Amino acid sequence: MAFYDEPVFQPRNFQRAIEAQVPQKFLRDRWNRLRFGETAPKSDECIFIRPADVTRVYRRKKGAFFKRRHSGQIRGGDWDISTRALSQSPKYQACVAHFKDGKPWQETGVFQLLLERIQQHGIFDGCRSLDDIRQRYENMDRLFDDLKKTRQIQSMSERDEYFRREHGGVFVHIDRHGLPILAGNGNHRMAIAKILELDWIPAQLGVIHAKAFDDGVLDRLRQKPSARPEQP
Repeated sequence: MAFYDEPVFQPRNFQRAIEAQVPQKFLRDRWNRLRFGETAPKSDECIFIRPADVTRVYRRKKGAFFKRRHSGQIRGGDWDISTRALSQSPKYQACVAHFKDGKPWQETGVFQLLLERIQQHGIFDGCRSLDDIRQRYENMDRLFDDLKKTRQIQSMSERDEYFRREHGGVFVHIDRHGLPILAGNGNHRMAIAKILELDWIPAQLGVIHAKAFDDGVLDRLRQKPSARPEQP
């Protein structure tokens, strides 16, 4: 595929590219390359993580709050300690209740959660109504069944909705120790990956802590775990 054949450059994706701040990300990538060289992080790039390593969720506190638009930034400081346990996430709890304990989705609390968010925002997780929620979780059941067979989550470049690099994938920040923190997108995929004990999954890089970058963590995360050399 030629550079300008990428979906992000297609006229139908112009508004989406603006909303995803692709022009700003392009400039960030150039600046990162000038400052940090060839190993600099790229916005929206694909990394590979072990679901077992993900035990925390990033949360808002005083100061910076990083989202998909911040993908590819290198930041020092204590932002990476602003987390809560993944096991406390309502969506994660709902997945465990449904897939491990056999509860119907309607009894896990997740339908009520989404209905409340829809009432507040008009649309949430792509849903506008109860019927949309039902369809979403029917799709979740199909995803679980597929992953149980294949044992592998597709990268965004392998999917029909491919837009740019790993944009739209499970979104994680990397803390000072090189561990991934779930950053609010991909909750269900992460929960399913952990329940099925998948070896690794692709993820969209968010913000990486300066210490982790200096320690060369990004070079390791760019390789699928099955292809990584054993750690001493």
